[in-house]
Amino acid sequence: MVYRFEADERPGPAVRRAFREQNARILVLLRNWEDDPAECIHRARQGCKRARALAQLLNPRAPYVARVENDFFRSVQQGVAYARDPEALVEALDFLEIGIAAPRVAESVALLRESLAARARRELDEGRRALRARVADACAALMAADRRLANLPLKALRRRDLKRGAERTWLRCARIYNGLHGESPATDFHVWRRHVKYAYHQAQLLSAWQPRLAAALMPHLRELAAQLGHGQDLVLLEALFHQQPDPLGIDTHVQHLRHMIAASMLELRCQSLALGRELFGPGDPGQSALPLTQEQQSSKKAVTDTAKDAGSSVRRPHSNRVPHPDRRWQSG
Repeated sequence: MVYRFEADERPGPAVRRAFREQNARILVLLRNWEDDPAECIHRARQGCKRARALAQLLNPRAPYVARVENDFFRSVQQGVAYARDPEALVEALDFLEIGIAAPRVAESVALLRESLAARARRELDEGRRALRARVADACAALMAADRRLANLPLKALRRRDLKRGAERTWLRCARIYNGLHGESPATDFHVWRRHVKYAYHQAQLLSAWQPRLAAALMPHLRELAAQLGHGQDLVLLEALFHQQPDPLGIDTHVQHLRHMIAASMLELRCQSLALGRELFGPGDPGQSALPLTQEQQSSKKAVTDTAKDAGSSVRRPHSNRVPHPDRRWQSG
């Protein structure tokens, strides 16, 4: 089901419906989480992020409601979280794998991937009992929330208020972008990614009311979030090799892989900043609605072209990765 307001809906009922539907989807996923723990919890947490993006649309007109609902869905999201670093490491290896030509390196990476996948399954199984209790608490909270969501005080809400909420998110993305450069800490890129994902979900919600703007922005926001997510996974993988250069006790060709990771991280950063310039800089698809000031535009550091000269072993990120159920949208 598409997560958006209908073209003929009034804002107040539209927001209530969207909250309640999202709340119900999260509840169904958590009630059935033991059928496929990693996938169900991933999608439930993803649903919480969508609900938080909706809550943030309400900030200009109903800041108290926005704060209450954002805090509620954040608590659910955090309550059912589990350590998924091993899964992220597997995804990082998948991202690198296509660029590996040497058979021995490919064999070592396959063994490392198998070991990390087993570790991910083991850690999830070991934490199942504690997770079961937390999921039960989350389900109880979601069931109780439905009545509150059905009666949110949004009678005075107007479409322009929700559009202003989306503009606030967009400008926040632009401000973060204007403070980034190729050497910025990974945490800064992670924060940027989180708000880019909020902007994507908000554009999706408003797509029936702003079809042209949504069509122009959504593919770029989706691609940018995917690139930033791949970069985040590679940061974890690089840290693994730094802390445990040979985690399997076999010849994993560590130096070769670390060079590949470094080259991929550099390329992803440069591509992300270039795409950010298209979105948030002069001439971007959203400029007519959300122009940057001259001060913001002049303060943005130029993106280097270093990664364009990277070797062919670096895997190009896919632009067709979708936000659901693509696991690259898990963390945020």
